[in-house]
Amino acid sequence: MLLAVYFLDQQYGPDVSLRISRNLRFLHSVTGQGVIAALALLIIACFLGKAWGCHFNPNLKFIKSRNFQISTFILLLAFATLDLFYNAFSVTDKQIWTAFFYFSSDIQAKYFTLPSLTSAIEPGILEETERYLMILIFLTGFKYARKWRLPITVYASGILFGLSHAGNVGWNGETFSATIAQVIGVMGSGFLWAVLYLYTGKLWLPMLYHFLMDYLANLQSGWNSAGWTFSGYASDYIQEILMVGVPLVFTIWMMYGKRRAVIEENVDRLLNLKDSKFINKKVSRN
Repeated sequence: MLLAVYFLDQQYGPDVSLRISRNLRFLHSVTGQGVIAALALLIIACFLGKAWGCHFNPNLKFIKSRNFQISTFILLLAFATLDLFYNAFSVTDKQIWTAFFYFSSDIQAKYFTLPSLTSAIEPGILEETERYLMILIFLTGFKYARKWRLPITVYASGILFGLSHAGNVGWNGETFSATIAQVIGVMGSGFLWAVLYLYTGKLWLPMLYHFLMDYLANLQSGWNSAGWTFSGYASDYIQEILMVGVPLVFTIWMMYGKRRAVIEENVDRLLNLKDSKFINKKVSRN
């Protein structure tokens, strides 16, 4: 089934057959960059989820749970924003300290173009839809293994999200080492966005963060430039560790207490499990 998700990406991602005349700039950009195909995949994902016995709409209606804490919600959004900022503006050189404290914004007016926008919308929708399908597959496969279904889903889907970028090698000059760095680096965001979705029940939130991350990169280097660079400095390796390690620690923290209870409640709703034993279980305060 995971292989089928990958094939869907290959089928709908390039979107060659839907290209429209360049004279229709907006429609040409939307179809040529794969936005229409990404929306098609999202619709397919809704019906696939329904066929698998899951919730039809990936965006769950908000239901105030006794386990829900507004402070955790705000902290989760703040952390996702921090991850976005670090990925978009962190710059390294030979100095080790730059991996921690050096940020630079090189947003250029010439990159405020329609292709820069649509080429960021496409992965925001397409890749997060793929993640949604992966999440459903893992949750369904480990439906009754309550102790393990959540960590397996979050970290397996995050790892697969990273591996899905392996095909970027050679893209507009992206080197093999840079692609390996990208594969590893984006896993951290993959872990974080999976938890963001499962805690809030809103797929549009990780879609928004994914779009912003790609759009900010496009505004600084252009949509058709190499997506990642890697010089081999010690600071580059430290940056990779921070990109993966910090979200990993944060998402592990989300696996306990009332935070875990909210996620489990949403998981049961996604899987259409009416009688949730976890909802009625007393959860200690953390």
